[in-house]
Amino acid sequence: MTVHIKLRDYQSEIINKVISYLQEKNKCCVSLATGGGKTVVFSELIKDLKGKVLILVHRDELVEQTKKTLDKSISADIWMVQTIWNRIKKGEINVNDYDYLIVDECHRGEFMKVLDLYENKLIGFTATPNYEKIRYFYKCLSCGFESDKAGKCCNRNLKKHKANIPLAEYYDTLIHGVDIDELINKDYLVKDDNYELEVDTSYLVYDEAKRDYTEESISLVFGSPEAISNTVEVYKELAFGKKTILFNPNTFVNKKLYQAMISDGINAKMYDSSNKEENRKELVEWFKNTDDAVLLNVQVFTTGFDCTDVKVIFLNKKTKSINLFLQMVGRGGRITDKVFKPSFRVIDMGANIKDLGAWSDTRDWDKYFYTKEIKEVGKPKPASVRTCHNCESIVASNSIICPECGIERRYIKGVTGLPKRNGKIIIPTPQKIVEYCASNNLNILDARKIFYNYVAEMFAEVPLETFAKHKASGLLYEKTKKFTTPYYFAIQQSKLEGNRVRTMQSFVNETIKLIERKYYD
Repeated sequence: MTVHIKLRDYQSEIINKVISYLQEKNKCCVSLATGGGKTVVFSELIKDLKGKVLILVHRDELVEQTKKTLDKSISADIWMVQTIWNRIKKGEINVNDYDYLIVDECHRGEFMKVLDLYENKLIGFTATPNYEKIRYFYKCLSCGFESDKAGKCCNRNLKKHKANIPLAEYYDTLIHGVDIDELINKDYLVKDDNYELEVDTSYLVYDEAKRDYTEESISLVFGSPEAISNTVEVYKELAFGKKTILFNPNTFVNKKLYQAMISDGINAKMYDSSNKEENRKELVEWFKNTDDAVLLNVQVFTTGFDCTDVKVIFLNKKTKSINLFLQMVGRGGRITDKVFKPSFRVIDMGANIKDLGAWSDTRDWDKYFYTKEIKEVGKPKPASVRTCHNCESIVASNSIICPECGIERRYIKGVTGLPKRNGKIIIPTPQKIVEYCASNNLNILDARKIFYNYVAEMFAEVPLETFAKHKASGLLYEKTKKFTTPYYFAIQQSKLEGNRVRTMQSFVNETIKLIERKYYD
């Protein structure tokens, strides 16, 4: 039986734009934010394509996930890119036998070797149309001659240069779908509530080749005993009891933080390339079914992992990658009926928001997609050294473990302090609270509790002295009454079951009681 999907307006618009473009040209890239329904779009798009279709993804689990989403009546081959590449190398398949190639997460580098061979109609889909790839080459400043190797030209040494490779070198045009902020406004995603920490980055060393910070310097800043202890305290202060995905910078920090959290009784599990103590499938099931679960990982659960009731994204790392940043934070942006979730919390321990902007900010993706910049590369700095405090050997200054004696470096600095909210708390509308309770068979008491808890969170950064002063003067009661009035009437006049014997005065007093309890618990 054919399943008829009701497309959102912007999804229909994207399909029409792609079909129209492919009538004249061959290669286009669709920019569609996380939560915009990429798989739904290309599932419906394929129905309008006349010919043989190949869909490429970058992970095994995405093959099955895509198959489940595709309309059963659709005929298309779905492969992981490495699998198809192995078959191409063995001569088992000719990728140009396909009339259309659809690439999911098309900003990823592993697809490019296939694209170099493909000659027919190409459609890429990504939330981040930015190919974070650098090419290094040598150039003559006199005649412009370029070479992949060092040498001489015009009687002078070639100068080393670097250039970014934009996606526009593989796709002719960028078709704009919809951005995160628009999906939030349409209630297809939830808003980010951001907490930021000012970070001293002077100890971080940037690696040009990796386009990110070195493992050693990241470990020093985020993995010192003081930093680990502080991160545990930040979690307990801002995220305790909430389902949390915590991204660490590397396996070294991931394991140290995991051990510290377990020792403190936090319900946490970890997963990364070195620490696979848990079966991944079982780990994911545990996380999805555990309300207070904390999932520590290193760049694993960034794409192809959807758990809609995640309430906190904890960035215990710093990155230069806008793609990675948006993918990590985007794990918290999904709407859900499992819990009441009008927003999700982002705890940023690495000043990523300061450098890259908030997750929900509007971005000029044309700049990332089309722009190519060429820069001359300066001479590498000489490696700095330090003396091991244990055996006094001279070792690299940013090394964590001494290669001579195996002792971990003593470091008393690193990331410390409590992040500050960079905006007002996001309070759901009265209608959203009532609608959520009605759709989940909750009663009037449940609706009141949801409201009380959100109001109490508004006072998270208000000193007890200020609260007590305004309570004693009566100002707190008056302001609380003014704010709670629309919520009181919306809940009282709803069709939710339960006791409606509740005056406005008692509603306000219960709200104030819960706020006060937050100070003394």
